[in-house]
Amino acid sequence: MSPSRTTPDPEPAHAPGDNSAAAPGGGATIEDIDRGPPKASYKGPRDPERRCVATGARRRQSKMIRFVLDPDNQVTPDIAAKLPGRGAWVNANRSDLDLAVNQKAFSRAFKTQASTPDDLCDVVETRLAQRCLELIGMARGAGDVILGFDQAREEIRSARPGCLLEASDGAEDGRSKLVGLAKALYLDEEGAKDDIGGMPPIITCFSSRELGMALGRDRVIHGVVKQGRFAQTWTVEVARLSGFRATATDMSSPGTDR
Repeated sequence: MSPSRTTPDPEPAHAPGDNSAAAPGGGATIEDIDRGPPKASYKGPRDPERRCVATGARRRQSKMIRFVLDPDNQVTPDIAAKLPGRGAWVNANRSDLDLAVNQKAFSRAFKTQASTPDDLCDVVETRLAQRCLELIGMARGAGDVILGFDQAREEIRSARPGCLLEASDGAEDGRSKLVGLAKALYLDEEGAKDDIGGMPPIITCFSSRELGMALGRDRVIHGVVKQGRFAQTWTVEVARLSGFRATATDMSSPGTDR
């Protein structure tokens, strides 16, 4: 039976109507072109695998970008994966998206002549960044973000953060002090301390003004995101953004000072 003629089961392993096939060995469902976001009654995997239309590689949906066609058949990024209509998926990085454009992979996937804007990669980067900033604003509203040097220092001392926020245009002195404290508490000479979760990521891809606008202040230089649901969601989105811009400073090595 052709994959495009799958019959929905009473307890579907994938979104109803998706063009999909089961992974070898009974693993996660592999879904190529979907026919729209899952309905409210969807009971399949929360993070199913998708096939990149550019490379053919199979990855979790949370590591990819969904694209749909607008009424003029122009490829449009669907960052939140909620827009109606069929969706094609590409690995969340600039090189694979460039490959999809250059190989006309969207036209093949959608089986129609699809146009792509010249700045598609930049549009995706901008929208991913906007999503990250919107999420961090929501985390602030939920009380999961601590702002300010002194407050961040105390939070780092009291519990391992989900991540550290450092403005890209912030002074190196303050950043190095907070990072040094986190390293002293959560990283030893052999690497991460397993019993307390290891060194938290340090996110440095947003300016003080960008962070300030998202967090209701003029500028934000230092901050901490508490561990929890918001931190987990946010780091997933930042990871997607990292395919289009540098997002974090590598502090995982004990000898790294910046």
